[in-house]
Amino acid sequence: MMLLLAALTLMMGCGGKADPKASAEMPQTAEKTAVSDEDMQGARLTTMGKVVSARYADLAFETALPIERVLVRNGQHVKQGQTLAVLDVFKLRNAIEQQEQAIEKAQLEMEQADLKMQDVIITQGYDPDKASSVPEKVRHNADVKSGYALSKSELAAARTRLAAAQHELRSGTLTAPFDGVVANLSVQAHQLAQPGQVVCRVIDDKEMEVEFHVMEAELPLFRTGTEVTVVPMVDKTARYKAVVNEINPVVDAQGAVSIRARLTTATELFDGMNVEVSTVQR
Repeated sequence: MMLLLAALTLMMGCGGKADPKASAEMPQTAEKTAVSDEDMQGARLTTMGKVVSARYADLAFETALPIERVLVRNGQHVKQGQTLAVLDVFKLRNAIEQQEQAIEKAQLEMEQADLKMQDVIITQGYDPDKASSVPEKVRHNADVKSGYALSKSELAAARTRLAAAQHELRSGTLTAPFDGVVANLSVQAHQLAQPGQVVCRVIDDKEMEVEFHVMEAELPLFRTGTEVTVVPMVDKTARYKAVVNEINPVVDAQGAVSIRARLTTATELFDGMNVEVSTVQR
């Protein structure tokens, strides 16, 4: 029995010792890290950027008149030609009627002056129906004496004023220049419109870009057509694709170059949003 216990003890002692060589050859699973295909292909370059509108229009009235109606709100999608806001155009319509009357009066005065001009030409011994036979000096004097030249000038001025009044009437209604979304709406009904003051902005949300900067040394990673991944800071799980379409050929004082990339789908992104832009160095 004692011999059997001694044998067992010796066997257990030998089995409990680790072979240093064998231990060195075994894999250290606790230090293993997963390597993605992307990491195998190249390093990822990441920088910050902002979403910008590739196309937008700031709309304003041209006349200081009360605003009658505002028909949209911020964030509303609009169609090209849709009415956004309207001035109280009562005065503008009156101005058009006045200029139409002025044109009628000027036309009548010009017709009367034409008859007087013919009388003056006749008294000078010429036939007004034979214009080629009337000397230029005689015709000019007849124009002045009859008032024909003045009435003709007044008719042209009245037509110019009518065109201006019609333009003001048309500009009294703001319409969307293209399909898009309303932003920066700054007025409401019954306010006095100020000429040139922006009423709202219409953004073409189907043409959005992301603007970012890279250092001069990183510029070789970007060419027109390079695809980048865009991640909005408000939602780190969202992913958008963009394609570089503009590289500003200037290096600024900090050694950076400005780049723009057109977003393929960006209807959920807002102008000015902070985003993370990344590409993979192949």
